[in-house]
Amino acid sequence: MVGVAGKSKGCNTCRTRKIACDRSRPECGQCTRSNRVCRGYQRERVFVLVQPAAPPTKKHIFLRTPPSSERDSPEELYDAVDEDLALSSGYPFTERGPAYAMMQTQNECHNLVLTFLSNCLSAPGSSFLPRSWMPLLAELPTEVKALQIAGAAVAASAIGHQFRDPALIKESLNLYTQGLRQLQSALWNRNLVHDDGTLAACMALGLYEAMECPSTGSEGYFGHCQGLIALVQARGIQAHCSGAGHRLFLGVRMPAILYALEHQAPSFLFDPEWMEQPWELIPKTFMTRVVDCLAKSPKILQGVRLLHSLSPERQAGLYHELIRECWQIDEELDMIWYGMQDATPDPLYWPVPSHMKYAPIDSNVENPFPMVFCFASLECATILILLWAVRVMLWSGLCHLYAGLASLNSSMASTAGSAYPPLPALGHRQDYLSMAHHVCQSTEYILRDEQMLAGPLSVSPALGIVLDTLRDQPRYAREVAWLRAVLSVVRERGLGLLKHSR
Repeated sequence: MVGVAGKSKGCNTCRTRKIACDRSRPECGQCTRSNRVCRGYQRERVFVLVQPAAPPTKKHIFLRTPPSSERDSPEELYDAVDEDLALSSGYPFTERGPAYAMMQTQNECHNLVLTFLSNCLSAPGSSFLPRSWMPLLAELPTEVKALQIAGAAVAASAIGHQFRDPALIKESLNLYTQGLRQLQSALWNRNLVHDDGTLAACMALGLYEAMECPSTGSEGYFGHCQGLIALVQARGIQAHCSGAGHRLFLGVRMPAILYALEHQAPSFLFDPEWMEQPWELIPKTFMTRVVDCLAKSPKILQGVRLLHSLSPERQAGLYHELIRECWQIDEELDMIWYGMQDATPDPLYWPVPSHMKYAPIDSNVENPFPMVFCFASLECATILILLWAVRVMLWSGLCHLYAGLASLNSSMASTAGSAYPPLPALGHRQDYLSMAHHVCQSTEYILRDEQMLAGPLSVSPALGIVLDTLRDQPRYAREVAWLRAVLSVVRERGLGLLKHSR
């Protein structure tokens, strides 16, 4: 293989240091003598992402080969190069054996993941959700082959949809199938089963299920959720108290809550030790505290299901217990809200005219939300939309619990309720529709084009919670129709699982 004229043929480390390289293989003498890691002789590769029928562009996506250690951040791995820049069309290796094929596969998977993180998750310059687990797809060591393949499957799916490439979408399914096999091998390997890479691979495969829904139903996704929960339990609390393990744990919690809500049964993740010990070294953020409040809802729903199987006296006790737990959650949400306000002198959000057009009901019907919210940041928007969605479910639940208790008291002896202290008045909490409107008015900001896949991933849990709360109440038919229309937009933007939601 002949190199490009005028270009250095030295190793990547020496080229970075701008010194002469003796070009020894597999590691050059300069790196060996200076006790540095030789990053090899493999040159940069180019992905040309072309939309069908799009005009020619003079910019390519330029991907540097990942160094073997001290990996650059994804943002540092992207540059634009002119179309007429001469690049080598191959690798400077004479061998084409299994080792080369394995290296080529690894690099291709890694480059796909980097392209996904930079070009599909959010636009350059926009802030993706902080502390997200997804950058770990590129940051974790690559000993777990399942992680390479699973990350590439997610990346191929997202890139394929963004650039309307059916072949790449089809290849993502092939990668997903390979990833499942590799994950099973990792779970059988005692050295890999508790590795962060194995948990990340399981999360990536679950994300692929949510995006592509290859099983044409929700069973596959919730099966992955169940596997995630079991794997986290097997790893133990201490594996999730710092570093990558903690970031992965934060990512597991929302799928675990959605699984618990779907089956109306809490898991060990909502036990007190799992709700506190992973944060002994890391303070809880506002988002974590909102998720804590949501995590308590499956236990309350489980208690509601038990009510009708109890005697009237025991029903009264359980009613009061559930109502007390709901009020504690509401107080915590108040503290989060006031804490967010105190943390910044600027407004958290403000109203602006709507520019997004949905047609959920009838083209002749006026837009139900002509004013929408603009937020200080995507992080702020994501926290508040989930907080408001939790309040919709919480306040609706309180209204039903108060009504049920009043009906029970009227059917019992007049002294039955005297054993319990009087309940506080619901007050403005009876108007949970106002919180639902807040959620609806927040979606336009989060679903802006520049948020790409980050928007649908951020907003879908909140929209699902509000829709589940309102859909069986005919008086909210307009809001339910609008929510379904927005969820169809979210589905088209990358979450195919919503096609099979209720």
